[in-house]
Amino acid sequence: MTDPQEMTDPQEMTRKALVLVGVAKDFGGVHAVAGLSFALAPGEVVGLVGPNGSGKTTVVNLASGAVAPSAGTVTVDGTDLTGASSRRFAAAGVVRTFQALRLFEGQSALDNVLVGAQRRLRPSLAGACLRPPRFRSRERDMRRRALAALDGMGMSAFAGHPVAGLSHGQRRRVELARAVAAEPAYLVLDEPAAGVDPVQVEVLVTLIRSQRDAGVGILVVEHDPAIVNRVCDRVLGMAEGSVVVSGTYDQVAAHPALAPALGQPVPGAG
Repeated sequence: MTDPQEMTDPQEMTRKALVLVGVAKDFGGVHAVAGLSFALAPGEVVGLVGPNGSGKTTVVNLASGAVAPSAGTVTVDGTDLTGASSRRFAAAGVVRTFQALRLFEGQSALDNVLVGAQRRLRPSLAGACLRPPRFRSRERDMRRRALAALDGMGMSAFAGHPVAGLSHGQRRRVELARAVAAEPAYLVLDEPAAGVDPVQVEVLVTLIRSQRDAGVGILVVEHDPAIVNRVCDRVLGMAEGSVVVSGTYDQVAAHPALAPALGQPVPGAG
């Protein structure tokens, strides 16, 4: 079992990683996160678990720029992005999904995924109006990446379907495809298996493993211990806004501060 504060070395700030050091977040005097530190390296999957109210969603928001920390620093590959907008985090390669789906309901699955594929495209009014060969080439590349991402999620047949008419599981796949099409360096997944069936879970597990193998660092908040055991290289256990233990899921679930909420047998692990 490793020390949950092991990632406070200043040298961690300069290497290629998504790093949170001494991060805290207060909401009206309530300490949602208190002095949290960890690093997410390329090609590793880190699980974040803990009881409801332990601060997991706040950590996700801090790691993706959705909220600014009250204290501490957040860096991406050595660049200090503390307090920067989520747009700047995305430009730096930090892409996230949401527990509550955020899709453009009236648009097709392909159009939704194209939003992710545009992450690396610098908007140009002249390019949009004149549509020179380079602009058209980038459009074709974005469409190719979007279609490939949908295909990887088993959703290519639904590319032209409005997402409002898709099932929850299919819409979850569209959101994941959008994240993949953005070609993330770091992928932050907030309860990606929520409300999906076993078939969808297998698609999710395959996606996480393929992204990890491609060198993407993945932070995943997930309640299903079987999924955590299958995909995570290490697990961080949170309680009352702090990481109190780091190790395997079984080690984390056995911690006194977490055992009442997590200390149950792990079904189907392997």
